Amino acid sequence: MQYSVLIFLILAIISVFIWAGLKTAGLKRLFLQKILTKKIIGRGVFSTLAVRELSKDILKQPKAKQQKMLKYVSENNFKELVKHIDNPKLEAKLPLLLFNKSGCIENIDALHLLMKADFCLKQQNYDAATPIFQQLDGYKKTPAEQGYFALLAAKVALYEADLLSASEEASKALKIFQKQNMLFEEAEAYFVLGTIYRVSGVFDAADFMLRSALKLFRFIDAAVFEAEVLGTFGLLMAAQKRFDEAASYLLQADEMFTLAGDTLNQKFIVCQQAMLEILQNNLGSAEKIIQPVLGERKNNALAALAADIAGRIKFASGQWAECIGYCAGAAEKYLKQKNFAAAFECLYMQAEALVKQNKSEEAELVLRSLIRKEQSHKSCFHIANAHTLLGLIFLQKNDVKRAKSIFSQALAQELHNDRAAGIAIDYANLAVVEKKCGNKAEAIKNLKQALSYAKEADEELYNKIKDALD
Repeated sequence: MQYSVLIFLILAIISVFIWAGLKTAGLKRLFLQKILTKKIIGRGVFSTLAVRELSKDILKQPKAKQQKMLKYVSENNFKELVKHIDNPKLEAKLPLLLFNKSGCIENIDALHLLMKADFCLKQQNYDAATPIFQQLDGYKKTPAEQGYFALLAAKVALYEADLLSASEEASKALKIFQKQNMLFEEAEAYFVLGTIYRVSGVFDAADFMLRSALKLFRFIDAAVFEAEVLGTFGLLMAAQKRFDEAASYLLQADEMFTLAGDTLNQKFIVCQQAMLEILQNNLGSAEKIIQPVLGERKNNALAALAADIAGRIKFASGQWAECIGYCAGAAEKYLKQKNFAAAFECLYMQAEALVKQNKSEEAELVLRSLIRKEQSHKSCFHIANAHTLLGLIFLQKNDVKRAKSIFSQALAQELHNDRAAGIAIDYANLAVVEKKCGNKAEAIKNLKQALSYAKEADEELYNKIKDALD
C-alpha cells in the first residue's frame, strides 16, 4: 500500500513538472508572439500565422542560437533573422511578409499566394492580384486562409465599387478571424467594413466599425495602421460636416505617420487636410497645404490625388484654364492605376470647366470620351451627371431634340439609382425643353415631378424649382 502511494506521488510530481514545463513553454511562445507582432506589424504585408510559425521556430532552436535570433528581433534586424531560419517554408514566406518583396520566391502554399495577392493590392496593382486569386481556386485552404481570401475579395470588391459583395466578404472574414483569435486580421476586417459603410453613407455603422478597428490596432501597438484608421475617421467626420473633429483626427494621423517615418502615408493625410479646407471654402489655405505634394514624382497614386485636389481648388476659384490642366493630368494618372471612378470625376470636372469657358465643343468631346470609358469600366461614378451636362450643352445650342434625348437617358439612370436630387434636376431640365418646344402643359407636369423629388432631396433645390413653377 505504501509503495502504491509512493508511486502515485512520484507520478503526480512528474505530471506537475511536465504541466509546468508545457505551461511555461506556452507562455514563452505567447510572449514571443506578442513581441514579434509589435515588431513586424507596421512593416507592410503581415500575417499572424507567420508570426506564430516564427515564434515556434525560434523556441525550437538551441539556447545560443535562440538568444542570437531574439537579439535580431529586438534590433529590428530581420535580414539577419531570416538567415538563421532553418524552416524552408517559413524562410520563403518571411522575405515577402517582412520586406514587401514580391521577388522570385516560388509559390509554396495558399498562405504564400494570399500574402502575395495582398502585396499586389496594397500596391494598387489589381491586375496582378486577379490571376493569383484564380490560382488560389486550386488550393485547399485552412479556415484562417479562407479568412484571408474573404478579406482580399472584400478589398477587390470595394475597389470595383461592389459594396454589397465587399460587405459580405469582409463580414465573413471578420467571423473567421474572431474565431481564430487573429487580432490584427480582425482589426483589418473591421477597417474594411468601416470604409465600406463610410463610402455607402451609413455613418453610424462606419463609426462603430472604425472604432472597433482602432481599439484592436491600439491593443497590439500597430501605430501605422492606427494612423490609417484615424485618417479614415477624418474623412468620415468631413462627410458629416463635423469639420473640427475631422481636422483633429487628420492631425493625429499626420503626427503618427511622421513619428513612424512613413512619409508616403503622411503626404496622403496632407491631401486629405487640403480637401477639408476646400469643403470649408478655405481655398487659400488648401492651396498652401497641397503645394509641397504637387511635386510628387515617385508615387503615381499620390501624384494623381494631389493634381485632383489642385484642380478642385482652381475650379472653386474660377481659374478654369488651370483647373483643366490639373484635371487632365490627374485623370491620366488615375487611368494608369485603373482607378476609374476618380478618373471619371476629374474628366467631368474638366468638362465643367470647359463649359465655363464657353468651349462647348471641347467639353462635348471630353464627356463623350468619359461615357465611352464608363461603358467598359463600371465604377461608382454617377454617369448620369455626364449625360445631364451633355444635355445642357445641346440645350445651350438650342438643339432641343438631342437635349431631350440626353436628359431622358440621364433621368432613366437616376431613377434606376434612386437619386432624388438627380431625378429632380433631370425633370426640371426636361421641363425647360418642353417649354422651349411650346408644350406648356408637359413642362408644368415635369416641374411638378421635379418638385416632388426635390422635396425629399434638398431644400435649396426645392425652393428653386418651386419658384420656377410659380
